[in-house]
Order: sequence, then structure tokens, then C-alpha cells
Amino acid sequence: MRRLPPLLAAGALLLFLQAGPAWADTVRYRLGPSHGNISFKATSRLVDADGRFHRFGAEVRMDPSALEQAVVTLVIDAASVDTGIHRRDTHLQSEDFFHVSRFPQITFASRRVAPADGKVLVTGDLMLHGVSREVTIPLELELTAGAFHARGEFTIRMSDYGMTYRSFFNPLRDEVRILFDLRGVPAPSGSPS
Repeated sequence: MRRLPPLLAAGALLLFLQAGPAWADTVRYRLGPSHGNISFKATSRLVDADGRFHRFGAEVRMDPSALEQAVVTLVIDAASVDTGIHRRDTHLQSEDFFHVSRFPQITFASRRVAPADGKVLVTGDLMLHGVSREVTIPLELELTAGAFHARGEFTIRMSDYGMTYRSFFNPLRDEVRILFDLRGVPAPSGSPS
């Protein structure tokens, strides 16, 4: 299986990085598989499918005193899907689901960020299976002088992204829960943007 460079390379991140103002107190966090996990839970009549992605890269730019100006970008290697069952992973990589040969990446790029009821709502474009949809992701955010911790979950419908495969014997529910728990430290100043 073809392996992508660690964190899917800086070029992939820059492709999806949104332009924003240069804030004096902006902190840049880089996150990847060693900083947490991105997983999913799909339910079906007989055997549920819980899995995760082993290769992804994310960048968060924020001024802790102005969260509404934060910028979030994420790139996931769709072929890194892992449910613990090789045959099922191969099926998920096929045209019935992720179709990784045609759509190798899952991406997210934020449009707006807003604090709400003790959480942070991050709204942006989720590109999956060649289809882009706006989603709003509620997350719990902890910031300290030297660390970033975000965790939460949201639900998508596979059919919204053109994934309509149905098994007669073990039909999957259309709704899939996406969960994440990510930690990071500020990127060193002077490292490539």
C-alpha cells in the first residue's frame, strides 16, 4: 500500500489553509496521529464498525483572546482507515465507500468559530468522497500556556456524501458518529508556515 509522507506533507496542509489576518498573539498548533485520534462509529443490524484513521495532519491558528478568528485545517489520508478487520478496511477503501483511488483525502477547512454555552462551535467545509458539505462541530477546548486540547463528536449522513452502498444482510445506518481527541503544543516559531 502506498504510504504518504508523515502528516501528509506541509504542501497538503497549505493547500487547504485559509488566509487570515496576521494577529500579533496568534499561536500555531500542528497536530497529527501522535497528538491524539480521529475515529468513527457506524452501526448496523449485525456487526457495528468502529474505526480510526492512522494518518492525518491538522493545523490550528488562534489568538486565545479572540477565538472567533481561529483558523482550522485538517487533511486525512482516507486509505489509513482501520477497523481492525482487513477485509472490511479494504471494502471501506473501495468505490462503495471512500473510493480512495479517486478521493485519497478527507479534508476540513473552517469558515467560522464561535464560543457557545461553554463549548466552541467550529463551522466549515468537510470534503468527503468528492462532496463538500458545511458542518458545525461542537468541541470542548482547553488552552494553557503550552498546550492545546480539543475533543468532541458530531454526526454525518453517508448519503449526504454520495455513499449509498446497502447490504441486504447487514445494512448500515446512514448516520455515522465522528469522534476526535487531539492534543498539541505550539509549533516552534520560525518553522515553515
